[in-house]
Amino acid sequence: MRWNLIAALALLLAVGCRSAIPKHPEEQSAIPKALHSDRLKRNETTGISPLIIDPDKSIDANGIWIPEPDDGAHKLVFPEQTHIICNTGAEYCIEMKNSFIVYGNIITVKGPEQTLWQIKSWDKNSLVAEYGPFLRLSPDADNCQKHVLSIVFASGTVTTSDIPSNTKGCEPFKETNTYRMASGYYIVDVSPNNDTMPDTAIHK
Repeated sequence: MRWNLIAALALLLAVGCRSAIPKHPEEQSAIPKALHSDRLKRNETTGISPLIIDPDKSIDANGIWIPEPDDGAHKLVFPEQTHIICNTGAEYCIEMKNSFIVYGNIITVKGPEQTLWQIKSWDKNSLVAEYGPFLRLSPDADNCQKHVLSIVFASGTVTTSDIPSNTKGCEPFKETNTYRMASGYYIVDVSPNNDTMPDTAIHK
């Protein structure tokens, strides 16, 4: 399915999806340029897990989503800073996230937005939760994909996967995309020379 650039941008802004959707070569080159600013920088703290397990076994995870693999083809359209809480005995994990939206010379922050992840399994080793796909008339990231959250306690890893539903009208959503949570945050560097801090993103 060939996507018009303006239509693709409108859909991306509407659904807040993480990875780029359009596959046409012209759109692949145009959209990243329109949605990128060298002043929005990722500050990933390596060697520190974003996961905290409380004494009552409740879970607190705070950080940023990094695509796997961390390359140009999978980079996030809208970088996200997120906080996930899973309380012992609860039916849902609660995610509160802020999305950083770049268009031309403008950087805006959307959020905080709340997502409820229904807990499917939780034992001494790991937790799995998910949401979607939802039944809606127009194709978007929430009715064309199932989203799965996985937390492994021993390694302190937190990951999500966007899995295509392969239903009619969802042809643009073909690939499974996976993201890991890392300790860190995003900043907007407003220094005259844009050199207050380096960007830890591998692909800008």
